[in-house]
Amino acid sequence: MNLRMSVLLFSSVALSASGLRGLDLATYRNFHLGMSLGDVAKEANLPASSPVQLLSSRPERIEELDWHVNWAPLQTAQSNPFSEVLFRFYNGELFEMAVTYDRDQTRGLTEADMIEAISTVYGPAAANSVPGEVIFNSGGSGRILKVIACWENAGSQISLVRLPYGTNFGIVISSRANEALAEKAIVESKRLDQLEAPQRELALRARQLADARAADEKARTLNKPGFRP
Repeated sequence: MNLRMSVLLFSSVALSASGLRGLDLATYRNFHLGMSLGDVAKEANLPASSPVQLLSSRPERIEELDWHVNWAPLQTAQSNPFSEVLFRFYNGELFEMAVTYDRDQTRGLTEADMIEAISTVYGPAAANSVPGEVIFNSGGSGRILKVIACWENAGSQISLVRLPYGTNFGIVISSRANEALAEKAIVESKRLDQLEAPQRELALRARQLADARAADEKARTLNKPGFRP
């Protein structure tokens, strides 16, 4: 992720978080799909100045908030097994969370270990869950992620993925309905941008010419009275 979208770790880390057992598939720790951007930032203890990336303003508003652990207070950072969470919003509503796990805390763990750890929180993986690939779109670009296993119901889906660099693991928690709507809106936004690009270029040139003429006229007003050849 320029990935830019918590799993319990096998052994002691998983056991220490037993209080998270039984979470529904729309929830990740204290975050849940449908939260507002403001509520997510508050829950993550992010400063008001945290950058929010606007991916599309039409036909729907799509935004991303990237939370890195080094933004959080030290105590908070040490209590989390992840290094980054990318939150995505559809018209102000959280529809996807992409979690990148800390490399040191997952070092040596196998894919089977990760599936077992996540299953202690969300239950068994889907019976038809098989390895595959998915294109994860973030920041206007797509990345191919290896999907190891999935947990799903009618409204939400969790995918355990291996990131395209090193040995990092991650999970992507998404609203099935809003994810589809958001991706459709992003495609439509790009189409509209391309369609209107020639007109925007003409408008830009017209503004530049008008600004140049205004600057020349201002200079003429100042220079003409005092110019002596």
